[in-house]
Amino acid sequence: MRLIGTFARIGMIILLGTLLAVVMDTSNWGSGNDTVLTTADFAVSMLVDWAFALVALGALLAMAMAGAAYLVRDEREVNLMWELTGGEEE
Repeated sequence: MRLIGTFARIGMIILLGTLLAVVMDTSNWGSGNDTVLTTADFAVSMLVDWAFALVALGALLAMAMAGAAYLVRDEREVNLMWELTGGEEE
């Protein structure tokens, strides 16, 4: 089990190093003489070109919030009884 964890850590370090090398390479970026995009161009790009990715990201975030709410919920018997009785002592 430790061997698998070690390989996973090494793999993540290699992946991070590769990503950093690609992002930091200046040949991957434009020359700096590109046209300036306006807010309207950005909105059109997000709502037309990236519509599916935006919807998928929204669904993932909604599932994450529902899961977080479920995990935070306190289900001890005392709290469940308090919810059922409305906080009144019997």
